[in-house]
Amino acid sequence: MAAVMVILVAACGCEKDASSPAGAATNAPAAFVPRTKDPAYKKALNDVQKLRKALAAERMEVVAQMENLVARARAALPEGATELQIRDELLNNPRKYPGWRELSRKLRELNALAEKELADTRRLVTARIRQEQNDLSKEERR
Repeated sequence: MAAVMVILVAACGCEKDASSPAGAATNAPAAFVPRTKDPAYKKALNDVQKLRKALAAERMEVVAQMENLVARARAALPEGATELQIRDELLNNPRKYPGWRELSRKLRELNALAEKELADTRRLVTARIRQEQNDLSKEERR
């Protein structure tokens, strides 16, 4: 029976591994994980990508609606109307072109949100690259 217990203990690896979180000291630095293998980092990038795709789809819907209104305004004006004249037609006739101002506001908000998300993503990637560089330099010093 004792031989079976010894074999079981050896096979199960009941000794604490220093590289595992359970066996590591509480103040020891975490093992280096490249960002391409970091599941949390990859999930964060995947979440950002999903959000950006959703924003792009919503923006495309708004742009399509705005293009329809621009086409209607262009048709109502004499041929050769300038972009400024078309814009004035859209802004000065809200009953004729309902929703133009709301669509313009929504497009500005979506563009601002997309820019903010892009800036946040750049910060995330930059921070992770710096962390990876620091981790590599610590590994090299050991």
